[in-house]
Amino acid sequence: MTKPIILDCDPGNDDALGILVAAGHEALDLKAVTTGAGHLAGDRTARNGAIAVAFTGRDDVPVAAGAMGPLVRERLIAGILDQTSALDPERPDLDAVPLDPRHSSDLIAELVVSGVASTVVTTGPLTNLALALRRNPGLPQKIERVVSLGGAWGLGNKTAAAEWNVLCDPEAAAIVFGAGIPLTLVPIDVGPQAVITDRLISDTEAIGGRVGRFAAELLRSLNKTFRPGVFGPAAMPLNDPVASLVAAEPSLARTVPARLEVELAGRLTYGRTVIDFARRSGAPNAEIAVELDGEGIHAAFIAALKRLARRPDRTGEEV
Repeated sequence: MTKPIILDCDPGNDDALGILVAAGHEALDLKAVTTGAGHLAGDRTARNGAIAVAFTGRDDVPVAAGAMGPLVRERLIAGILDQTSALDPERPDLDAVPLDPRHSSDLIAELVVSGVASTVVTTGPLTNLALALRRNPGLPQKIERVVSLGGAWGLGNKTAAAEWNVLCDPEAAAIVFGAGIPLTLVPIDVGPQAVITDRLISDTEAIGGRVGRFAAELLRSLNKTFRPGVFGPAAMPLNDPVASLVAAEPSLARTVPARLEVELAGRLTYGRTVIDFARRSGAPNAEIAVELDGEGIHAAFIAALKRLARRPDRTGEEV
């Protein structure tokens, strides 16, 4: 039985890979892609989401644009972009599905309330989901689980204290984390356990076809923008596709319950995810991934792309 999901994201190269994986994994039924501002401005992330869905051959998956900025703070700009390949530069040469006219937050609420989707996977700022929750008070009871890529129990990757996705809209993250929805958080601390290797790129390229070539281009572009830190990973983490894979196969991550909150008032710690594993600050409200099965994630990633590549598009040709 497949799990019906909504993928809320800010494409971005790793988000695009997450879309391909979500469309290809045998355990997932991708019902919609919703986008918001984050990695790039909101119009660009929507266009990139539409490009990624076009590569899946899934005309039945709506792509909706959403929030063009955070709830409260000013919009952040990504610091390092690859302007020569993949989806960081504008790509008028690539086909894109038409955008759905609905706002992302409305599409999320509509699909969940109607029972079409039950799991929300997030790989960008949480603005769209927070708006959906605020506008629809009964929505938390209808969401089976949120699987979110973001946050950190240790150092941040945008500031010393904060991780990018949460820092882009800390108030939205606080709303989602505090909504009482079953939540699995995949923080950046476990990213080094599932990185982009030369073998992963070569195995992806060996899939062939449009999917294999596009996915390999995305992986190479991510490697091109990687800048290792003092305590950071030695290689570029796979990041966003991991959220879809963990949603599909929860055994790929070992999780522990913890109290998860967001710092909204600190001058130097604004946007920090405070993860209290000892639960001294309150009852647990999230399952935190503390370990990833790196080999299993790589295998699941390739299997999902292979399955997607075998899927005929509307012309009858493999995608």
